[in-house]
Amino acid sequence: MTRVVERLASLEKAAREGDPVLLVYGPGTDDAFVDRAYRICGIEEVLWETLRAAGFERIVFHSLTRKLYFRDDDSRSSSLPRGAARPAAAPPRRMRDGFSGPFGDRIVTDFGAPQERPAAIGVGRVGGASSAISDPFSVKMFNHLISNKTPRTALVFVNAAETLLHIESVRGLAEFFAGRISFQRDSPHTCVLLLRQPTLGAVRDFLDGIRTVPALAEYAGRQLDRRVKSGLIGHPDDAELLRMIHALRISAELKVADWQALPAVVRAMSAQSDEARRWEGRLRRLAADAKPLKAAKLRDEDWVNSAVPDPGGVWERLEKLQGLEGVKNHLEMLRWRLTADARLREQGRATDVEPGSHHLVFTGNPGTGKTTVARLVGEMYRDLGVVRKGHVVEVLAGDLIDQYVGGTFQKTGNVIDRALDGVLFIDEAYQLSDQQAGFGQEAIDTLLARMENDRARLVVIVAGYPVKMREFLDANPGLRSRFPEANVIEFADYDPGILTAILMDRLCARGLKWTAELEAQLGTAVAGMYRTRRAGFGNARAMREVADEIATHWARRTRSAVDEPADVADLPDRLKIHLANDIPDMAELLGELDAMIGLQPVKDAIRTLVNQLRLKQRRGKGEVTAPHLLFLGPPGTGKTTVARMIGRIFKSLGLLVSGHVVEVGRKDLVGGYIGQTAIKTGERIADALDGVLFIDEAYSLSRTGDSRDFGQEAIDTLNQDMENLRGRLVVIAAGYPRQMDEFLVSNPGLESRFTVRVDFPDYSDSELREILLAMATKDEYVIAPAARDRALTWFAAQRAARLDAFGNGRAARGLLAEMEARLGARVAADQDADDLSTFQAQDVPNA
Repeated sequence: MTRVVERLASLEKAAREGDPVLLVYGPGTDDAFVDRAYRICGIEEVLWETLRAAGFERIVFHSLTRKLYFRDDDSRSSSLPRGAARPAAAPPRRMRDGFSGPFGDRIVTDFGAPQERPAAIGVGRVGGASSAISDPFSVKMFNHLISNKTPRTALVFVNAAETLLHIESVRGLAEFFAGRISFQRDSPHTCVLLLRQPTLGAVRDFLDGIRTVPALAEYAGRQLDRRVKSGLIGHPDDAELLRMIHALRISAELKVADWQALPAVVRAMSAQSDEARRWEGRLRRLAADAKPLKAAKLRDEDWVNSAVPDPGGVWERLEKLQGLEGVKNHLEMLRWRLTADARLREQGRATDVEPGSHHLVFTGNPGTGKTTVARLVGEMYRDLGVVRKGHVVEVLAGDLIDQYVGGTFQKTGNVIDRALDGVLFIDEAYQLSDQQAGFGQEAIDTLLARMENDRARLVVIVAGYPVKMREFLDANPGLRSRFPEANVIEFADYDPGILTAILMDRLCARGLKWTAELEAQLGTAVAGMYRTRRAGFGNARAMREVADEIATHWARRTRSAVDEPADVADLPDRLKIHLANDIPDMAELLGELDAMIGLQPVKDAIRTLVNQLRLKQRRGKGEVTAPHLLFLGPPGTGKTTVARMIGRIFKSLGLLVSGHVVEVGRKDLVGGYIGQTAIKTGERIADALDGVLFIDEAYSLSRTGDSRDFGQEAIDTLNQDMENLRGRLVVIAAGYPRQMDEFLVSNPGLESRFTVRVDFPDYSDSELREILLAMATKDEYVIAPAARDRALTWFAAQRAARLDAFGNGRAARGLLAEMEARLGARVAADQDADDLSTFQAQDVPNA
């Protein structure tokens, strides 16, 4: 039975294939190991066993302090001068005839026992002091040991970095390695350099930096370009940790609390990516304290992630997650598909079918559990045999990108190395393709290459907003091929019931008490928050923020009187607006409108509408939503002013959350090329959500006869969202009556969307004079009686002269500006004038 530890299996393969130099690096280079004979040992011993298994007959170790030394008598004897005596090896202990165990009749008595100090050699004699060898002589010995093809020799440089930095014979060592790499490719021997750098890239950088062994530095660079991973020694896997537990059961009397739960405990240990020596210390501590090994203890000591070691199993934990029914169904189908594929392969069927992609796309808003589910997927894939360890490395797109040329390749590669045999979870992955001027594409290219080269050891999950993620995948054919549509899992927003439960749990976790009234209102407030949510809604994260705000308001109101419960008064204002309010009376609702000059038909129409809406609210029969309106009339008749009032009226009635008004025209909605109009219109609609979108001269969108005009695209987008966003969006379209009729017929469904029509008549001349007086009074001017009469005549003349182009209120505004200019010229000519605020008849232009 081979004793090679799993972590060194790829190194054994490379040694068998005859690499002249083996660079050994990674977190395992100074770790403890548990070999397949259940012995806990160090790196030197497992290297010796690995090289022996690879066919090396002589294994020689070197360090600066101990020089040349050996771990076995055969290697020492073959390196000594001829005629030197070879010590007799003690025969192995055997069982009595008829008895056998896991290792045949061999008796194993050295579980976890410290190894004997390997023998060193001096100059020309057995057992001499190692310090007797000088560095130049050591280099001569290196060349001597590999001068003949037999015996096959492995020369292991322990603490190779120290040797390369401080050996006295720098030139001789550099020439030795140059010869090994460049001129002795047919040699059966190898040199093993044990380095503590975490990655091959770090090894290359170290060798480049010391500048004493250029051949080694170039060799490491070539290995890096070829993505050679044979020298990487990582963290222990499930099998090795399980052997450690059994070894310590015998040597340290470690107890196991639940044998059925032991596999889950071992998986949890393996998922942490900790060194074996660290786990050995922890387990010995448990044994010394007479405490059994169990999942709860691992959690209590913070030795494992609290989300991992649950004895219920991954599927039970997934089922316990609130909501996410669609996600659960998708993963359940994936589970049975992978199980069926594995069973078919076990029976020798489906051998010619390449396994499907295991990479996944998670789309959804923040706070919907994507990270939590990614951790569960790591365990699920481990249990199903897709990956060996199932740990999850969580990064953002920015963690893969460097600001210097070539740095992104290295940075992304290092992250992927950490995720090997597990899952790489990249949140907001779309930012990689959004960085057109940066190095995002380099990260994508590196990721795609590694997904192909390491497809048996790597699963990638990319996550982000739904629209952004689809754009991200469609932007690169390689990405779409790695992430097929069947592997896209949508994380829907939590419903109001689940959100309310999350909020209550957060309040409880903070230690707050609350009144029955607050508990009764929270569901209503959260439901309103959910109904008015926008893209990027934070879900569970948003509920945690609300709970923290409630706690802050409560602490301030009560002056930290911890026994006083939280109340409705502690709700943030953004939630209070969703609570049911008393319906205001008509005087309060329409007071501002009634104060306007003229517009009696408009006032009557709005009053009728408000009465109808208040009736529906008072009856309480179903949801009451604000309608879309048409404002028909010439310019200057107050349509924009009344639209702003409508926003405030609908907010007072509780029909709109904010009631703000976004005023747009054709140029704000229509783009210059195909596809741009829908985007621009969608952005303005998003701006107006929970308020009013006021489109002045809306008929300009329906121009005909020009194939390059995209106004119809804006109308179609509006028509769709007016229905889909009913209750959150009010559209008011304004313009001349005849042209607006043409606008309505431009889309078959448009006319039915506008259920309220308000006609704005021209102002009479006397009403315009009242408007002029109001404007002047607002600016603290006085209009003399003669000037008022002259203004009335001016309005009549302007109306007669312009007919269809008369500006109504705009004409009054223009007249006031002209009168102000004439008054300024008049008082400028008379430096003694003391009345600077009264308009006289001469200040009104001739009709």
